[in-house]
Amino acid sequence: MPLPSLNIFEKMRGLYTPVTDIRRRVLSAVARMIVQDKLPSYIEHIPYKIINTDTPTYRESVFKERAIVRERVRLAFGMDLKEFGAHGPINDDDVINMITDRKVAKRPIVNVIKVGCERCPEHSYLVTDLCRGCIAHPCTSVCPKNCVSILPSGKSFIDQEKCIRCGKCAQVCPYNAIVYRERPCAAACGVNAIHSDDDGFAEIDPDQCVSCGMCIVSCPFGAIAEKSEIVQVLSALKGPNSVYAEIAPAFVSQFGPLVKPPMLIEALKTLGFKDVREVAYGADVVVVNEAEELIELIEKRENCIENSDEKDDCRSFVGTSCCTAWAMMAEKKFPSTFALNISESFAPMVEIAKQIKKEDPNGSVVFIGPCIAKKEECFIPKVAEFVDFVITFEELSALFQANNIDVTKMVGKDELHDASALGRGFPVAGGVANAVIEQTKAIIGQDHDIPLIAADTLKDCVILLKKLEKGKLDPIPLLVEGMACPYGCVGGPGTLAPLKRAQREVKKYSSSADWKQPKDHL
Repeated sequence: MPLPSLNIFEKMRGLYTPVTDIRRRVLSAVARMIVQDKLPSYIEHIPYKIINTDTPTYRESVFKERAIVRERVRLAFGMDLKEFGAHGPINDDDVINMITDRKVAKRPIVNVIKVGCERCPEHSYLVTDLCRGCIAHPCTSVCPKNCVSILPSGKSFIDQEKCIRCGKCAQVCPYNAIVYRERPCAAACGVNAIHSDDDGFAEIDPDQCVSCGMCIVSCPFGAIAEKSEIVQVLSALKGPNSVYAEIAPAFVSQFGPLVKPPMLIEALKTLGFKDVREVAYGADVVVVNEAEELIELIEKRENCIENSDEKDDCRSFVGTSCCTAWAMMAEKKFPSTFALNISESFAPMVEIAKQIKKEDPNGSVVFIGPCIAKKEECFIPKVAEFVDFVITFEELSALFQANNIDVTKMVGKDELHDASALGRGFPVAGGVANAVIEQTKAIIGQDHDIPLIAADTLKDCVILLKKLEKGKLDPIPLLVEGMACPYGCVGGPGTLAPLKRAQREVKKYSSSADWKQPKDHL
């Protein structure tokens, strides 16, 4: 029996591949440069430290390998990429401008390193060597465009110019000899933001991209990467003002099964953070806000006037707002649905940051989590007012390495007691909707029926919103949860742990909270 197939989001996750190795070595090398106060010119040594042989390991030449690493170094500093073909030394002035405790990264966050792109073919069907040249040739019988022919060898051949990619030939082949091939980054993109430029290189449409980062972890050539703020975070940690870490609830198990929360807290404080706060507290605040919106909708829904003109202005459901990429997608592709139905609540990241800034207006707040889209969210002025920097768990790991901090050797005494079990359950798909429903029922009564629907991955979220707009869901949901990443935040591109293990550990950690619901402590 063949193994069950994996979707594009699962194929390389949890595996330590050469792509993973290079990405993390670059981040660690850049972080070490800042920690050790190296001169700006040192930046040109990094590509030679990462690619330290005279013979190529991954590409056709070491020169190309180093050119790709150089672009990764630029992104690790938060710089813009050089245009394809314009690679060269990084000026000292560029480096000096990035070594600051101010926010300097600019859009776009997610970038294609074109010198590293292998120009993968776009979606098409291909006859493989598994073709036996059978007598039946069902592939020719079902093709609606007669683009499948038989070669002199007896094997099938598909004319790509005529093919409409219906897949019927692959469907009927008894040997499974016809396969569907697709550019991995495009397959992972749920908003169709990736296409080919005139030369066949992958290109990201900034008007469609929501910076979910799924293309980054799906490209087997490591040709897509995001800008980092590790240099600015390290600079802030060296500065005179306090720096606070707010850590997303998906952190559980990200640094290995032996690393418990107190150990991670101690490691963060050893790194230089004054305090560590639980983003799940912000999740609790969001639960309360969205439960209030849901209760208001329940009370008003029956009073909505049936007149079509007025009905269009009536809210039909409460859409969760904690996932940045989901909310951005809804705003871009379904603007009227977004304006009427997506909650106006800040994301949990912002709610806890607001509390920190109230206590210490001069302090810097660093969100640490699984998400790349949060970097995009910080371009929103109301968010940037509270959250200074965003780094992923992978980037945090690089900071630990640069400072020679072994998290597994930490003892740690401090525990996190900021949030409820429901707030800590946010990172797992369905956790947000479950929390809002539980909070709502606790207020209006457990016997109240509240239909809900949830989707994870942007592709499924788009399908869900299309069905909602066309009225194809029965019953019509009162609450809709959208998550851009597979399995929820635990499947974010900045994670370190295998998806299912992370999902399991978050659920276990949630059960250890001091409170069950936000209403128990807020």
